[in-house]
Amino acid sequence: MCAPAGLGRGATRAALLALCGLLLGVAPVMAQQQTAAPARDAGSRVLGVRADSARGETARADAPVGSRGFWTWLRDEARRFRELNGGPFAYARRYRISTELAGDIHRAAEEEGIDPDLAFRLVRVESGFNPRARSYAGALGLTQLMPSTARWLDRRMTSREAILHPEHNLRAGFRYLNQLIRQYDGDLRLALLAYNRGHGAVDRDLRRGRDPENGYTRKVLGVGVERYRGSGLLGAR
Repeated sequence: MCAPAGLGRGATRAALLALCGLLLGVAPVMAQQQTAAPARDAGSRVLGVRADSARGETARADAPVGSRGFWTWLRDEARRFRELNGGPFAYARRYRISTELAGDIHRAAEEEGIDPDLAFRLVRVESGFNPRARSYAGALGLTQLMPSTARWLDRRMTSREAILHPEHNLRAGFRYLNQLIRQYDGDLRLALLAYNRGHGAVDRDLRRGRDPENGYTRKVLGVGVERYRGSGLLGAR
């Protein structure tokens, strides 16, 4: 039961019910994560929050209802869930993937200067969030890197397993996309087409006066109200 029985004040009951709604909303994904990944030690992070910190928050929930400690705990919990819903946790729910994978994608995107919203869209289209994905052309991993491109981006990626490593693959793929966006002067459509077809093919079509579009940008960016409308880069408009 989320709220203790016998609450005397309507405001207290409303606040507790609001918090229960937050907790119930995240419960399905937390359960999915527990079955998708093994338990971690006390120093690990769960949904971006240290486990020992989470235990501290639980202890504060034992403060008497209506006390200063109780309201502090309630405020901190609400802020924590707002932060989770705007970060990896929200993407884990949207794409029905583990919070661990969502955290890896979100972190790699931010470190390489790519808008996480675009990063998740790209990975969904390229690999369906399968770290072991391999295309008929030989592209590998979450961001579907060709071995030659992977080695050019990171000299350490000399083997198939190195390219398939989720963290390395994500970092290299997003770094490549960042470079392409800048190469095409912020034209996200051309950058995505170059990512998919190769910049040589895109440049050749442009020189011949042809539209290099092949439908790929529609898959990544979406349509209608779901269409991505950002620049692709963090901190840019």
